[in-house]
Amino acid sequence: MASEVSGSGKRWGPLFGARASTWAETWEGSAGWGTPVYEHVIERTAVGAGTTVLDCGCGAGRFAGMVAERGAKVAGIDASKELVQIARVRVPGGEFRTGDMEELPWAIDSFELVTGFSSFQFADDKVRALREAGRVSRGTVGIVIPTRVGDSGIASVFKPVFPLFANEALESLRQSGIFALSEPGKLEGVLAAAGLTPYVDDEVECPMVFDDPGEGERAFLGAGPMQLAISTSGESAVAEAIRAALMPFRNAAGRVVLPSWFRAVLARA
Repeated sequence: MASEVSGSGKRWGPLFGARASTWAETWEGSAGWGTPVYEHVIERTAVGAGTTVLDCGCGAGRFAGMVAERGAKVAGIDASKELVQIARVRVPGGEFRTGDMEELPWAIDSFELVTGFSSFQFADDKVRALREAGRVSRGTVGIVIPTRVGDSGIASVFKPVFPLFANEALESLRQSGIFALSEPGKLEGVLAAAGLTPYVDDEVECPMVFDDPGEGERAFLGAGPMQLAISTSGESAVAEAIRAALMPFRNAAGRVVLPSWFRAVLARA
């Protein structure tokens, strides 16, 4: 079942869908980036048999699969139809829809837990997206965003690629992109405007590990924002910049370990 994709989803869906299989294999593979913070939210919200969960920006369904394994009744929405198709295969018992988190196609109080793992910051209207999450939740809304941007390995990889983006794309990323809610006080203001009251605010260390620089390069080339740089400057130039940025994070075993931390906020309407 699909709903109309509009707003920021109309822009981001094709970008994240362009290399959906690569995204699913790397960022959402068996050793995907989010496992520590996924487990943290699951434990803090006591997800178990019968818990109703909606994941906004569900991607290829890795978090959905983890809660489904615990007996939860899971649904997900993503702007990328390609990623939604993968999620449906991975979690056959789930309900996955293509759509925009700024206009959720579910009734009020449909879920006990609504989550967004590094997703709400991509909404053009973040207040509306979080207000929608609160509307369909009769319990908790979980918001996970990157923090410690100055120490972040993700930011270190993106920084040398920024000159390869068009100026208008960079400005768009500041408003709707991975770090758009990471500035101190930004999330607090958006939560208040959306009518959500935080009751848990934790920081979770979540290092990103790739077997070698080649795997890391492939993963970053598969990320939605990188498609904007590729369309402007070409894949070879973007790949070269990513490769050089990854090398300082290579350890003695040849693996690439990017330090990263995520802020996990649980809130109620």
